[in-house]
Amino acid sequence: MWGQLAKQVQHRVTVPGEQPIVLTDLEDIPQTIIETVTTQPAVAENALLVPGGKSHEYFAIDTLTPSQSLLPEPLAYEQPQLSHVQSSQAEPPINFAQSYQTKIDNFDTYHQGDVVLSEQKFELLKATLATLTEAQRIVGHGNFNIINLDTMLKTYSRYSKRGDFPKDQLEFIEELFSAEAKEYGFFGEKIITQLSAVVPEKDINKIPGTGHFLFQGEALKLYEKVRSEVGDSLILTSGIRGVMKQLHLFMAKAVHAKGNLSQASRSLAPPGHSYHAIGDFDVGCKGLGKRNFTKDFAETDEFKKLQDLGYVNIRYTLDNQFGVRYEPWHIKVV
Repeated sequence: MWGQLAKQVQHRVTVPGEQPIVLTDLEDIPQTIIETVTTQPAVAENALLVPGGKSHEYFAIDTLTPSQSLLPEPLAYEQPQLSHVQSSQAEPPINFAQSYQTKIDNFDTYHQGDVVLSEQKFELLKATLATLTEAQRIVGHGNFNIINLDTMLKTYSRYSKRGDFPKDQLEFIEELFSAEAKEYGFFGEKIITQLSAVVPEKDINKIPGTGHFLFQGEALKLYEKVRSEVGDSLILTSGIRGVMKQLHLFMAKAVHAKGNLSQASRSLAPPGHSYHAIGDFDVGCKGLGKRNFTKDFAETDEFKKLQDLGYVNIRYTLDNQFGVRYEPWHIKVV
């Protein structure tokens, strides 16, 4: 969809010291690219403007490294205009803070400026997700929550009919994990910096009847306390998530979003950025099912009781600046 929209737009961008560049058709652009913005200041006439006057360009996903900073920090949301010009007459500037909130309010759809995988990378994403899903089946859903990369690879190699984990898919996993999430719109801190990070089994507890784990200490104590005060109708819906589990969930979101990494990150923290890896957990209402992961949970008696306790904090609030939708079910521990 983003490519079809872009084909209707002509951009004339003038960069100081260079000749004007006119972009009229994405068919001439290699399929290995995805859309983002550059930090190079530009004086634009009928151009795609982004915060800070940056110009419009295309990047391969493996160029989105931590050394770059192509998108603004959360505190820069008050920077001026974001406009999309489709003719010689520029449209009125849009306040960037307003544009940001629009994306969060409508998190599960495409927005101008979203970073979308090329067709080739999207096919690789789908193949990698299928392989990870097979690995999850082999080790079991519960164990997959805490498995690390090395153990997953060894287990897959031993028990999968396919043998070793495909090399190109492993390289894609490394590529996605090392990419700078701010480049596609997630502004949270990277909590886990090593792809092969291990969840220490001596520090965790499996919660009976849930298939999930919690860290001993503060997380476990908080869960037991709120459940004793709210009641048995409050259930644990997600606990510890290692890098592999978060990677699997994020890839599933990205496939659902047809390769739109920005759209996926508005619903789920990218791998390495989830506080589930160090203590946070999700709760829900017994019998609510998948609606526990929607704003419907905020209408339940269980959520209202949580609020009344006065000591329970939500990680992703309505006004959060992480680039993530409101998550009333996500309990902040650390």
